[in-house]
Amino acid sequence: MRAYPFSSFPEISRRARGRTLLLWGSGEIAAKTIRRLPVPPAGFVDNDPNLSGTTYLDLPVHSPGYLSGKPVAQFFFVVCTTSFTEVAPQLQALGFEAERDFVISPILNDLRIIAEMEACEVRLLFSSGAPATDNPAYGGGIYELNLKGDDCSVRKVYSGTCHGLLARDRQIFAVDHRQGILELDQDYAVQRVGALPPASRAHGIAFSEATQSFYVVASYMDKVLIYDRDLTPNGEIPLSDKCQLEGTSCHHCNDICSAGASLFVSMFSHTGNWKRDIYDGVVLELDAATGAVRHPVIRDLWMPHNPLMLGGSLTVLDSLRGGLRRNNAQPVGEFPGFSRGLAYDGHFFYIGQSRNRNYSKVLGISNNISIDASIIIFDEETKVSRSLPLPSKLSEIHAILVLDNA
Repeated sequence: MRAYPFSSFPEISRRARGRTLLLWGSGEIAAKTIRRLPVPPAGFVDNDPNLSGTTYLDLPVHSPGYLSGKPVAQFFFVVCTTSFTEVAPQLQALGFEAERDFVISPILNDLRIIAEMEACEVRLLFSSGAPATDNPAYGGGIYELNLKGDDCSVRKVYSGTCHGLLARDRQIFAVDHRQGILELDQDYAVQRVGALPPASRAHGIAFSEATQSFYVVASYMDKVLIYDRDLTPNGEIPLSDKCQLEGTSCHHCNDICSAGASLFVSMFSHTGNWKRDIYDGVVLELDAATGAVRHPVIRDLWMPHNPLMLGGSLTVLDSLRGGLRRNNAQPVGEFPGFSRGLAYDGHFFYIGQSRNRNYSKVLGISNNISIDASIIIFDEETKVSRSLPLPSKLSEIHAILVLDNA
């Protein structure tokens, strides 16, 4: 439940039916709201003591004390003040519940989403595949980001060349393509390591509940590697025979997710021709149990990354175009950088922006090509976003996890 709930005028009419409709705040916002309301309010409540006992638009203005001793269910409020971030907690302290008993006036929806995003509190984990360094401020590894409103801090918790991240059973699994598959506890101490084949350049990692197995994408092998629950190798899935025929990787497969009996792998080229400047990127479906390669389920992608099943929808980043694709693979968001690293908390998306090393490829397609590294907070419904800048030398982001929300 959002503390500052969205509303619409038809919704207000439905929720207020059979209750006394009051507007909290008497002023121009209230006047604009009244002009759009299908039913007239019974009056106003206002925190300004000088207005108590007066009238506005021929309706009485009450102080909050007017509500004392009256049943909560009697009233429904529409908050009509730019101070709604203060009024909403005031209403909740009086026993009123957001959405059930009060909403913000639709006139203020723009300000509501801005306030909500500026007040965001979240703890994220993200990986960087840059070369590892001992410098605590940049280089490859795993970083924890803590955001509390305007206060944002970033610290490195593991140094390595890291790509995929996975949270499972209160443990973190990470892919360090030099060290192997890492199992980390909540303090980021390494508990187990699963060996990777030499020169595999492993990226994404997923776990299938259907097969009780881990799957790791090996970019330099054009394969998905299979591991059991103990991180012991247990097979592999070739994505095509082209790597064997040409003696080099051809598809640039990178990330993977699991959904039911299926695995979904992102790759730069379905035909294996990205090194020939053919970027026919796809998300490819595999059968988790048999390893059978089924078919592309999302096409026309340019350097895609991070396929994830989020909110019941297969979601992927169309990275070079800076696009977020979901809801039947439709573009639902556009961003100015190389978009890689994706997470969702049920409200906001968190999208990594890496330094764009291929910006010349999108000249004429994108009119705003960012070279900054950041994490963007994005609201799909309103299309509003907020950027969290990262240190300039921390140039690459590969995966993002939401650890918890405050």
